[in-house]
Amino acid sequence: MADVYTDAGSAWSNAVATGYDKFLEYQLRSQPVFRQLVDKHPVNLTNIGPTITLSIASEFAALATTPLSETTDVAAVAPPNLSRVTVTLNEYGNADITTLRLKQLAFIAPDPAVAHLLGLNMVDSIDQLVRSVVDGATHVIGVNGGTVKTESTSFATASVTATDYMNYAVIRDAVALLRRRNSPSWDVRGSYLAFIHPDVSVDIKSDTGWLSPHQYVDTMNIYNAEVGAYLGARFVESPRCTIGTDGATGGKVYRSYFVGRQGVVEAVVSEPHVVVGPQTDKLRRFFPIGWLAHMGWSIFRQESLEIGKTSSSIAAL
Repeated sequence: MADVYTDAGSAWSNAVATGYDKFLEYQLRSQPVFRQLVDKHPVNLTNIGPTITLSIASEFAALATTPLSETTDVAAVAPPNLSRVTVTLNEYGNADITTLRLKQLAFIAPDPAVAHLLGLNMVDSIDQLVRSVVDGATHVIGVNGGTVKTESTSFATASVTATDYMNYAVIRDAVALLRRRNSPSWDVRGSYLAFIHPDVSVDIKSDTGWLSPHQYVDTMNIYNAEVGAYLGARFVESPRCTIGTDGATGGKVYRSYFVGRQGVVEAVVSEPHVVVGPQTDKLRRFFPIGWLAHMGWSIFRQESLEIGKTSSSIAAL
C-alpha cells in the first residue's frame, strides 16, 4: 500500500497560511523642490489680514547729470509711485480618520503609516501650490521651429513642435535676460537656479555646447549624468516640473524654470503642521489626524523669473 503523506497541499492545508511582511514600503516618489525658490517674506507687518500687501519703491526716473547753476535753485522732483504686490492667505489641509477596528485587526501598525502618508501629502501639496504661482510668470523663453524666441519676439506655446528641444541658446539667453533685468543671483559667482525635467536634461546633455568641453576636459559630469553648472545656471532635475499638452497639435511642452532671488514671496500665518483631532464619537472608536497650513504665495519680482518652454527628444517614450 502506498504511503499517504501529511502534506501542506491537502491533508494539512488548513495549517498553512499566506505569510505577510509587516514592514510597509511606500511608492517611489520625487522630492519637493519648488518651495526652495521662496526667499522673500513680509518683514514688518501692521497686522495679519486675509491679504498682505508689500510695496516696492522705484528709483527716480532721470539721473542728475547736468551741472547746477550757482545762482539758480534746483527744481525738486518726485520719485515714481510705489508698486505693490498682494499675497492672499488661505488655509490648506487634509485629514484621515482611522477606526478602532482597523487598529485592532490590521497586521501592520496603521497610525505611523497614515501619519507618514499625510506628511507626504502636506509637503507635496505645498510644493504644487508654489509651482502653480511660478507657472504664472510673464517672462517666457522657448523655441518655435528651431528659433529661440521670447514673449517680446512672438514666442507662442502652441507653436512648440516635437523637435523644439532645449539647447545652449535658450539657457544662455535666459541667464542674460535675468541679468539684464538686474535679478539678484544666488551666489557670489552670479549663478541662477534652473529647475528642469529629466526629459529636458537629456537634450542639454546631447547639446554640443555642453557635451564638447565635458568630452575633452572634464568627463565627470558625463559619468555621473549631471548637468551641473552651465552658462551661468546651476541645474536641478525634477520630474515635478510642469508638462503641458499645449504645444503644436497638442504636443508636450516642458516648463523649465530659470530663477533669481526674490522671485516669489511667501506669507505665513501658520506653517504646515500635523494636527491630531479630538475623539468626539460616543464610543471613542474614531481617530482623526490631519495637517493644516495658513499661508499664501505670489510672484514678487517678475524680473527674477524666466520660464523656458521646449519639447523633449524622449517625450514619446
